[in-house]
Amino acid sequence: MPKIEFRGKIYNNEFEMPPDERRAYQKEQSARKNDTGTKSLSDIVDMSPEVKALYERALDKVEDDLPASRSTQELPKTEDIYRQSAPDDMKHLPSDESIYRPSQSVIDPGRSTIEPESGLGMSRFISSIIWAFILVAAAYLIMRFLL
Repeated sequence: MPKIEFRGKIYNNEFEMPPDERRAYQKEQSARKNDTGTKSLSDIVDMSPEVKALYERALDKVEDDLPASRSTQELPKTEDIYRQSAPDDMKHLPSDESIYRPSQSVIDPGRSTIEPESGLGMSRFISSIIWAFILVAAAYLIMRFLL
């Protein structure tokens, strides 16, 4: 792949360029294509303004002033969206989000409710092994002398 020299700097590809440099480079490239007779798709095909904005955004030709780039404070609240979209006979009901309240925790997270076992756990294991040996020895003796 050939290296790109743009504004005195050399890049391996377009993705190594800073965003401002990349946009300028792409504008320059599209200007060169338009000079050679190649037309943009938006010049050939009739597009609605929304589709044209999406197309140009995909080509990085539009600034970030579209409604989708608004801050979260400017966006409508869930309750407002619910009021707009709910059927007329349900608009008076609260939305799920407005009635949601996080429940209280059942267990105090600061104090553990599981008590550690005392040393009985290991002694039970050892006594189980001893009983297993005794049973095996008894079975061996019965087999050896009685049969």
